[in-house]
Amino acid sequence: MSSENQYADRFLGEFRELEHGRTDGLSLRDCVRSEGESHEADLVRYLRAGSVLAATTARVHDVLSPGNELIAGLHLLTDGEWFWYSDLAHYVERYHVPLDARFIDHARARGWTPPQLTDAELVRLADAFLPDDGSAPVVTDGTH
Repeated sequence: MSSENQYADRFLGEFRELEHGRTDGLSLRDCVRSEGESHEADLVRYLRAGSVLAATTARVHDVLSPGNELIAGLHLLTDGEWFWYSDLAHYVERYHVPLDARFIDHARARGWTPPQLTDAELVRLADAFLPDDGSAPVVTDGTH
């Protein structure tokens, strides 16, 4: 099984409006809700507590705010099974963006606390994103 297929359904928040999103992803604007679920604060904490799989020097801005306000640096986070970018917690918290029900059940089952992965586990996950032929990583610029 290729690494792309192995994790294809385990990425969260790849909205088409985001530079690191997918062109065929959901519309972030269409996902905005006026209020969140009862577990939203737990979910936001979970998203922020994920292990950093890849850090970048890129800065991400809130594409929905009129001033395009700075959110933070862009990182790829994981709990070892699911993957998301560091700005996702912002969109869940501020705009109540819903996430995949499977992920919510997964996070709830973990008591809303992601495991802190070891360096070896993170290296194994990072290696899973590199194709066998040594070419560019599967996850690079949002076009994966």
